[in-house]
Amino acid sequence: MKKLVILCLLFPCISVYSNEVTEDYFDIASNYAAYGQYKEAGEYLNKILEIEPSNYDAVELKNIILRAANPNAKSYLSTNNKNIKDAFSYKKQGNKEKTISALSANSDDFWSCYLLGDFYLSNNEYANAIDYYKKAISLKPNYAQSYLGLAQSYTGIKDYKNALDNINKYLTYDKNADIAYAIRAELNLQLGNITQAENDINKALAIEENISYLLIEAKILYSKGDYETAREKLNILSKNVQTSEVYKYLGLCDYALSDYTNALLNLDKAIILSDEDNNLNTTYNEIKSKLENK
Repeated sequence: MKKLVILCLLFPCISVYSNEVTEDYFDIASNYAAYGQYKEAGEYLNKILEIEPSNYDAVELKNIILRAANPNAKSYLSTNNKNIKDAFSYKKQGNKEKTISALSANSDDFWSCYLLGDFYLSNNEYANAIDYYKKAISLKPNYAQSYLGLAQSYTGIKDYKNALDNINKYLTYDKNADIAYAIRAELNLQLGNITQAENDINKALAIEENISYLLIEAKILYSKGDYETAREKLNILSKNVQTSEVYKYLGLCDYALSDYTNALLNLDKAIILSDEDNNLNTTYNEIKSKLENK
């Protein structure tokens, strides 16, 4: 999925629609625009303009998309909102405190709250991110990306139930979001809903064969007990992705297949890359003991 470019796209005010069809089309167009899918966004904006040729919001968003497609275009928000303009400047300077201060200057502004949620999420400050995404939703309940950010923030604190609720809400706005299906697959995996997790990752991979999705698929296969297939996929992944999680699941598959030597080698790599998983050390020692007693 294309990287979110919302900061360059949308605007703080949307008027009240009299036509529910055009309102729905506008929500869809906004969500496509947020993912950089300008062609699809334009198609829905054209549908609105066929029904309501003078629809200001549709015309304005169409103009914004044209600007966003231009790599030399300036951010619409930073051009029209001084606090956000200052925040962007401070962020470029690496000044975290001033970035937060600028965005916090207007607690009733939707974009300030949304961008604060994004800022805290990017810094792994999940509790703060949750607070601001919730504020953004209270100000503008129909903006889909807030639910995506909220789901990712809840995932960060391992509150998988609330994360699942929010990713489901997000999917009511965009039923073709591969990232949402991948996130939901991971959440269902964590909650022990293996069949649902497998269905979701298959949907994500049908849309885009992303490396991170392939890793989730391998983890699901491991959880199903299909260690051979999981290991094959992980082995292919490990040629391009050398992360703790890849080696962890490679080692766990080896262990399940009674290949203790390779299990130790792979878990050792996982531990070196990340020493945060205490259970991994316990498993490593179990395997080492079995190999010594063999």
